[in-house]
Amino acid sequence: MTLCSDRPFFNFTLSPEGRDRTGNCANADPFIEVDRVLYNQEGAKPIHRIHYMGYPPQAFTQLTLGEDVEMRYKEIFLYYRFLKQPDRMPQTLTPPSSLTKVQRRVKQLITKLLS
Repeated sequence: MTLCSDRPFFNFTLSPEGRDRTGNCANADPFIEVDRVLYNQEGAKPIHRIHYMGYPPQAFTQLTLGEDVEMRYKEIFLYYRFLKQPDRMPQTLTPPSSLTKVQRRVKQLITKLLS
């Protein structure tokens, strides 16, 4: 939703000053992790929000089920995802089997052919 207003606004994520940026895209900007908190590299300001655009929803499901998914800051994501239920967090991440990879690829091809 977009709200119209005559008042000026400031988007901190687009600030030219690194110390002002408070969040950005997970697959775009490099962050520093300190005690399970991400900081921007320029001013070491904590990141209050991180966007995982570019990652499909299935990747998050697979990750929360314990599959090792190619995703930046996945350990941080899992920590905060299971913050109130730490016993449900996967203890280890395992790569998908070759059969699983083939099945997913076939499903993608079938979906493309049918659309």
